Amino acid sequence: MSIKNILKKKWVRVVFSFLVTGVALWLCFRKIDWGVLRMSLSRVHFFWVVVALFNVVLSVFALGVRWQILLKPEAKISLGRLFRFNIISQYTNIVFPARFGEIVRAYLVSKHYKVPAGYAMGTVFIEKFFDFFVFLSFWIFIPTVFAIEQQIKGHLAALFLCVLTVVFMIFIILKPEMFLRLLRKISGLFPKKYREKVLDFFESGTESFQLLKSSKVFALVLVLSLGFVGAQALTNFFMFKAFNIELSFWVGLVVLLAIQVGNIPPSVPGKIGIFEYVVVLALSIFGISKGLALSYAIMLHLVAFLPKLLLGQVYLLKQGNKKQEN
Repeated sequence: MSIKNILKKKWVRVVFSFLVTGVALWLCFRKIDWGVLRMSLSRVHFFWVVVALFNVVLSVFALGVRWQILLKPEAKISLGRLFRFNIISQYTNIVFPARFGEIVRAYLVSKHYKVPAGYAMGTVFIEKFFDFFVFLSFWIFIPTVFAIEQQIKGHLAALFLCVLTVVFMIFIILKPEMFLRLLRKISGLFPKKYREKVLDFFESGTESFQLLKSSKVFALVLVLSLGFVGAQALTNFFMFKAFNIELSFWVGLVVLLAIQVGNIPPSVPGKIGIFEYVVVLALSIFGISKGLALSYAIMLHLVAFLPKLLLGQVYLLKQGNKKQEN
């Protein structure tokens, strides 16, 4: 593919991202009751906002516990350092349209602790798989909590994708030699000078999956994944308290599922507009007025993103200063 075509595709994506964001913002503010919006924001209980902010930071710290378990065979890394890497990763995901954050944190671990790049990416893939599996499970079964009888659109396709991913993981865990033989055949498609690097990358990545043969590790990772999703839903629940919205923790989980769906379409950095619109849609199911729902969505967006942006910027500045000193 020529550079011209690549640039053309990039510009198409950028234009489409701004278009999606513009439509989402228009839908958010269309026929909005500005009086309700202003009144809702002026009556926020900031005690609960602070609690929600603390919970956001704590959730990122807890992510490091899961990652520490997966990285343990290759390197012993402190939770403080893993917290920093996770913050930089999430900062990258917020600031840049493409989700490069996962690659960034795998790179940081590989660079600073000499962990094989493939192994580091393997642990990231395992985390993403468990997150996806947990979210999908809630996405399929949460309607029963509210006694909703109809099926959720698209859940069969998502279920098929999840089953396919599970089969793929089982294949790598139980038959790593067969998987590597297949990779060696496929590697013939790569230029000779890159072939060995590609094979080394995937071989070290396959090693990370062997951790899941341990039922103890598997159970710990699953429980921590459930805890991470629960912590995110808890942030939404704390923000209900901040706005005096009488909704349960389970509705906070529904809002979280809506936000995850909102992450799929391309948009400007920070998911401005789309984040707010999917939250408004989710709360409309439970009879929350548009003005109140939008004020909640705006504040929740700030709570979810601002700590990561500020801490990420601080860590990157420190990293830059260290390089200058060296």
